[in-house]
Amino acid sequence: MWLTSRREDRQPPEAAPGIGWWSRARHDAGNGAGGEAMKPTVRGSTLSAVLRSAVLGPQLRSRADIAQDTGLTKPTVSKLVEQLMAAGVLADGEAVSRGTGRPSTPLVLPPQGVVGIGVEIASDHLGVRAVDLRGATVDERRSLVPTLEEEPGATVDRTVALLLDVLSGVSGRAVSGVCVSVPGRLSVDRTTVLSAPNLSWTDVPLLSLLAGHPSLARHPALHAAPVTPLSVHNDSQLAAEFELSHRGDASFMYVFGETGIGGAIVIDGELYVGTNGWAGEIGHVAVEVGGARCRCGRRGCLEAHASYDALRSRADLGPDVPIHEVVDTLARRLGDRRAVIEMIGVPLGYALANTLNVLDLSTVVLGGYFAPIAGELEPVLHQVFRERALAEEHGQVRVGRAVDDAHPALSGATRTALDPVLNHTPEWIAAMAHDAGATLRP
Repeated sequence: MWLTSRREDRQPPEAAPGIGWWSRARHDAGNGAGGEAMKPTVRGSTLSAVLRSAVLGPQLRSRADIAQDTGLTKPTVSKLVEQLMAAGVLADGEAVSRGTGRPSTPLVLPPQGVVGIGVEIASDHLGVRAVDLRGATVDERRSLVPTLEEEPGATVDRTVALLLDVLSGVSGRAVSGVCVSVPGRLSVDRTTVLSAPNLSWTDVPLLSLLAGHPSLARHPALHAAPVTPLSVHNDSQLAAEFELSHRGDASFMYVFGETGIGGAIVIDGELYVGTNGWAGEIGHVAVEVGGARCRCGRRGCLEAHASYDALRSRADLGPDVPIHEVVDTLARRLGDRRAVIEMIGVPLGYALANTLNVLDLSTVVLGGYFAPIAGELEPVLHQVFRERALAEEHGQVRVGRAVDDAHPALSGATRTALDPVLNHTPEWIAAMAHDAGATLRP
């Protein structure tokens, strides 16, 4: 029996395996504005399998390659490819000679092909990125103005402004979906941010604020898609999904060091989110009774001891110190780098040991600002694990560094934004045919 996951079903057997960070296209669209997730049909699964084979691998694929990937006959693949080409999703590339026999014609993305848009709301920046079906960035905008002391409405206004800039930059392209990353706990239906201490948000109806924003409410790009054009997700879970795309069907605890500290749990290649969708919130595991006060209002949370915000405050550093420089700056200020690493690693080790014991996991992946110092943190973590983690009694807990990416939550959001076209391809094609020429009109 599979653990509860945000994914509603696993990849069907006819789907191409794919390699690389796009290889784990999910098969649900989640909740969000724009309608309920559609159940895939047999034809839908087949058409989606052909599309995924064409775009998810590291190399361009011909019709013959796709037939081999999917197990479908060549005539069937050719017919399905014709549908994808007619919809503007795929195009023929230049023929390539492979020695003897007829030249092979690889399938490519057309110049004005489908994009997915990821949005990242963080305490120290906003970001919006559009990517094509192969994950290449088509347009990206960023604001480094902090959001922490800002009213939610003002943050939404600035987010929408960036989103409109990106929509303008991809004008003429169909938008598969828009996925918003936010550092907080969400309602079960993912419409409301229940608590985001590092944004100072409580019970903010983010989905309706975005979907109902005057500049977006009637925007055709957000209403042409048949499945969930706009959705909201937790940032750590999106970052873990991005990490998972590089690790296959692994099991691990993902820790995401940002302004706060987030986490996500992956079991056998599936993101485990728990009953309410909050599983993995390691930043609010208590590591010291009566310890430092956390932004959540409690005392002794890991986040109050080892987050970027906590370290910056401890060294009396200004908000202008970038997150990736805080450890170096703090080490120079205190004159003892080893002490800074222990300041981070010991409380992190306690929180992780407790979590690993409960979940019966033996692998930890360090992301965010923890990633660059993972090598220095590892011996400190193992020292704590030897005292506290059951898994360490039967072999070392594996500590790994996350995939090198400056904005993994945003990268995860762009992946998720492409789910509708990759997983509900016939419905997507039908919507584009119905709204041809009007899917993106700023």
